[in-house]
Amino acid sequence: MNQTYQIPTIEIYGEQAKSLTPDLLHCEPLITRSRAHQFKIRPHRHPGLTQIFYLKRGHGQANLDGDPTTLKAPCLVVISEMCVHDFTWSEDVEGSVISISNLILDKLEDTLAKEHLAMKTTMIMTIRHGQRELEGILKLLSHEYSHPPEDSRAYALIFLVQLLGIWLERNAPSRVDTANLQNRSAEYFSRFSHLINRDFLKQRTVESYAEELGITASYLNNLCRQMVNKNALQLIHERVLLEAKRNLIYTVQSVSQISYGLGFNDPAYFSRFFKRLTGQPPKEFRLAINKIGKQTLSRQHR
Repeated sequence: MNQTYQIPTIEIYGEQAKSLTPDLLHCEPLITRSRAHQFKIRPHRHPGLTQIFYLKRGHGQANLDGDPTTLKAPCLVVISEMCVHDFTWSEDVEGSVISISNLILDKLEDTLAKEHLAMKTTMIMTIRHGQRELEGILKLLSHEYSHPPEDSRAYALIFLVQLLGIWLERNAPSRVDTANLQNRSAEYFSRFSHLINRDFLKQRTVESYAEELGITASYLNNLCRQMVNKNALQLIHERVLLEAKRNLIYTVQSVSQISYGLGFNDPAYFSRFFKRLTGQPPKEFRLAINKIGKQTLSRQHR
């Protein structure tokens, strides 16, 4: 029997048994954990938190849910909850890593809807403007984080996270546009996204999600189109597809094992579902990804 590789689901890389600080935030220099792991961070994902990497100096290679990319300073990387990611950093790397609990980020929903969505969206952005302001915010975050825990420190950290969200929303190349939406619509969409992440393995219908949100399926579809130009079922299917891709890339499970794990009763139906959304069967997708990985590895050893 083949041994199945499971994607590690951890809080902070290398610290499976430890939790975030009581204020639900962690802040450290990028070099700290990179050097401890020989500048290579293996594929993993985090439940219930967003990570923000600021690359001030150096370069690196990243895979975000199987999408390979080259990182060059100065840039910012936002890793949303449960996004599978890995890094290989240059030894001269310099920057910061901020890990923020969703319990903090969700406090932004009522007053800073656009900023809340920006900080929970995986993205890579080259910094062309506002670098000095960003470094000022991160310096204040690091300074406040080093203080002993107390009420004023917790409030200061939450305020600085809000300030970081404002900077991110203003400077992101594709700004999260909720300006023409009512706050309630943005809140419904955020809650729907959370429910999809929680229940995508349960084969729920759009109607059941809408009922839990207290709205109609028609209203849910309309607000999804307003927010991301897709209907609710497309978003549900995309989340299932994302998990399928993660398993095809990062595990050795067979296509049948993956299909059953995702709630499909028939592997053949799963293969048709996958091909309809990607244009290729799951086995071909896995072979293509493996080929790309081998070519990349070959170039690195030349």
